[in-house]
Amino acid sequence: MKTHINQHTNLSVLALAVFIGLLALSSCKKLVDNDPSRTQLLDEEVYKDSATVKSAVAGLYSTLSYTSPYKYSLSTLPGFSADELRFIGSSQDAFINNALRSDNADVARLWSAPYQTIYGCNSIIEGLQSGTNMTDQFKNQAMGEARFIRALGYFYLVNLFGDVPLVITTDVMVNTSKGRDPVATIYNQILNDLKFAQANLREDYSVSGGERTRANKWAATALLARTQLYLGNWTEAESEATSLIENTALFGLPGDLSDVFEANSREAILQFHNDLNGITGYATEVLPNPVEGTARYIYSPQLETAFESGDLRKATWSAPIDYNGTSYRYPAKYKDLESGSNSEYYTIFRLAEQYLIRAEARVRRDNISGAQADLLAIRERADLGPTPANDQPSLLLAVEQERRIELNAEWGHRWFDLKRTNRATAVLGPIKTTWNSNALLYPIPSGQRLLNRSLTQNQGYN
Repeated sequence: MKTHINQHTNLSVLALAVFIGLLALSSCKKLVDNDPSRTQLLDEEVYKDSATVKSAVAGLYSTLSYTSPYKYSLSTLPGFSADELRFIGSSQDAFINNALRSDNADVARLWSAPYQTIYGCNSIIEGLQSGTNMTDQFKNQAMGEARFIRALGYFYLVNLFGDVPLVITTDVMVNTSKGRDPVATIYNQILNDLKFAQANLREDYSVSGGERTRANKWAATALLARTQLYLGNWTEAESEATSLIENTALFGLPGDLSDVFEANSREAILQFHNDLNGITGYATEVLPNPVEGTARYIYSPQLETAFESGDLRKATWSAPIDYNGTSYRYPAKYKDLESGSNSEYYTIFRLAEQYLIRAEARVRRDNISGAQADLLAIRERADLGPTPANDQPSLLLAVEQERRIELNAEWGHRWFDLKRTNRATAVLGPIKTTWNSNALLYPIPSGQRLLNRSLTQNQGYN
């Protein structure tokens, strides 16, 4: 049984599989079909009306929330590559030592999982072009969600691997021989998808019954603000973040840090539902095993000592544990392992990041007081005072520090921040004897290069 979909997969089959409940992660049938006549019949069936399209879109979210990269790996593996997390044991030494090989299974999943959802998105986007018995408003909503999820997948692919194939079709003949496209091309597609989603998705959470578990205009805006920041488009990043911060009818910073990751927290912009047992995948992977009592994922010594004295985030969002006579701290932003509980949802985007995006954009635009105010909004609820930084160089480091603490063990932020600001070598070189700049990009998985001879390899890998 294959647990991922490679570049030979025809996602018309996946879309129907989603509809009938045979998701790629749980089906024991290989979802590969290159028969054009059968594919056409499947397209007609899947996209004949709004009910089947709803099922296909819902399947995208199921695929996201049930695959390990989106459940926890994107929050942990890049943390090993940076100076954020360590692992009790040796199974993640390749990430920690920045010594990955192209046949690493985790790297393969980091590649295949986004492409799995991207193919599903492409199938829906194509199918909606000829769909019947659907209003234009419904089509634009479904297409907006598909294009948002596609943008999310490409955001992680481009930041992990650099140049990657831009696949926006389900044409097997095209996809199986597609070479890598430049980073700038990928980002251009991300921006186009997000702007479409922003313009066509709802402004509330009515599509998901009031829960913050489906993409809306504000989820698209959150990723758009982050993307503009990564691209150095400071004015646009500030503008997008401000639109979220000023939407006080929907969003706000809870005063109590314990409330931040609750289901449908006011800080949440987009979250994942828990699994069928009411347990977040991240929590079950990262928190101490109930039987062994051992946390596998622990703070690095550098992160543990990076908290300022009195910072409530250390006490609230991490916890101590002893292992073989040594005391460690592990990330504990999610705490509830009780089966059937839905008190916490795994949070993808939240408002605190938008304050930090705006703070950095403001620093870059020489709005010193505005940046200080945004940092204070984050620091106050951690029981910290104003930052002492008061000029551009010191404030950029202050923003980096706040992002490091506030967003620790979330969605690869620390690793991506060190890379995009060209600080990785300066920070990691002195603490990692194995560090080399080739490690800034992960290797293109060897299995994918065997399937597609047009894929080149990143420098430093074979």
